[in-house]
Amino acid sequence: MIRIFQQDEGAVRKIKDIESFSQTDRTLWVDLQNPSTEETKSVEEKFDVNFQSQQEQAEIEISSRYIEEDDYLIANSNFLIPNKENGYTNVPVSFMLKDDMLFTYRNADLKSFADVVRRIKSRRANFRDGGQILIYIFESRVDYDADLIELVSQQVKSINRHLDLEATLERAMLLQINDYQELTMQIRENVVDKQRVISAMIRSDGWFTDEEQQRLRTLIKDINSLIDHTNFIFERLEFLQNTFLGLIDLEQNRIVKIFTVLSIIFLPPTLIASIYGMNFGNMPEVNWKYGYVFALALMALSSLGTWYIFKKKNWL
Repeated sequence: MIRIFQQDEGAVRKIKDIESFSQTDRTLWVDLQNPSTEETKSVEEKFDVNFQSQQEQAEIEISSRYIEEDDYLIANSNFLIPNKENGYTNVPVSFMLKDDMLFTYRNADLKSFADVVRRIKSRRANFRDGGQILIYIFESRVDYDADLIELVSQQVKSINRHLDLEATLERAMLLQINDYQELTMQIRENVVDKQRVISAMIRSDGWFTDEEQQRLRTLIKDINSLIDHTNFIFERLEFLQNTFLGLIDLEQNRIVKIFTVLSIIFLPPTLIASIYGMNFGNMPEVNWKYGYVFALALMALSSLGTWYIFKKKNWL
């Protein structure tokens, strides 16, 4: 799908068909979402641009994430989107600035782009060129990242409230903590990726006005605060994980302690029963009328005596 935003006498109109493109109107933004090969080729021929391959867009080297030449600028960044497994997936997005026009190439429907389209419709005078639209997209994406981090923080708090001794036997609790650790690392990598790209944009030569440079610096400060917040969440998850494992150890120690005490309490009766079970002929209690009752009473008293000693020493 192709969407072209052109400015005509102060108004911005959206074109979905490249055949309706007007050479006289000023083009601000050309957005390609899940484009076909024919659509990509038609845009390249119409505007004399060359889009990177998906493999090049996904490269992690800074030389691939940000390219600046005399007549164009390319910035690649990853955007998080929910997937069918209730997790999140990174989607590479490529931005290109050329002749004050912004070209975007993506293979997913992103809320950040929909938000900027709404801004274009409601606040048309605020968009003078493609560079402003590029900054708005990153600002919107960082806002969504902040919302996602806040959501994760609230869910981690709920885990903390439900963490008790009863939960130590639930394997799902430990897996849930691990899932949030993975998500937090994924969010942090995504935010750091934007930090690298925007830092390079700030150092760019003549592509952005002083006002836009200031907005980029403010955006870097917001990103730094998000990175600090993700670090705090990860540390909190590690604390919860250690607490959870500590509770498991306490529960296991309590169970082992119960079995140990029971074993020791029944050790004296076992010894007595073993002695009187040897059936030697010269044992005086063998033919005693009350020998059986005496043995039972002796075993009971030895168990009670052992239990009393443990209780007195607060070992139970």
